Amino acid sequence: MNRVMIVEDLRDAQVWLSEAVRLAWPEAEIQLYARLDSALAALEQAEPALCLVDLQLPDGSGVDFIAGCRQRYPAAQLVVATMYDDDMHLFPALQAGANGYLLKEDSQAQIAAALQGIVRGIPPLSAQIAQRMLGYFQQMPAAPDGEIWKRELPDENAACLSAREREFLLVIGNGYKTAEAADMLGVSYHTAAKHIKNIYAKLGISSRAQAVQEAIRMGLLN
Repeated sequence: MNRVMIVEDLRDAQVWLSEAVRLAWPEAEIQLYARLDSALAALEQAEPALCLVDLQLPDGSGVDFIAGCRQRYPAAQLVVATMYDDDMHLFPALQAGANGYLLKEDSQAQIAAALQGIVRGIPPLSAQIAQRMLGYFQQMPAAPDGEIWKRELPDENAACLSAREREFLLVIGNGYKTAEAADMLGVSYHTAAKHIKNIYAKLGISSRAQAVQEAIRMGLLN
């Protein structure tokens, strides 16, 4: 891993993650970015081999960085490093293109070992996250006659939702208010309200209860 980007706004976390990377690859070139805009700008300069990405940044969401980097550099390893272990942070990150998901509560040795597994084709996942993903798929209905079960495809209106709007639908579907959604996804209240208004218009709904139903129907919530 000759070029490693760490996208993290907290200085202590930057140092801690850098030390974990050094445990895995002592010769790695590590670059630190505290904001989404500077990290995205750095992608114009060179392709990273590995990115460790926090989800909560001062000027946006780490999910946006993951999506942007994945589109530009399909071969880059994009690994979330966060304190959040819930579905509404995990699945949008994976859908955006994350290769792995690590929790900051893990030790540096655990994170280093998980990162070293990348070269052997092993996705870097914290044990708690792996269990959550297994639990999610185990809740899916059994397939009849041995056929692979497929989730019903969303209707035309649901397909019109952008990746960002799906994130907001997931958040409000979990019962969070507009101000809370804005804080969690790193945007202003006005921007959050605009996204939610667009979701309501595209899905033809007018209440949070209907938003929950749509999130379940689209497979964003169990």
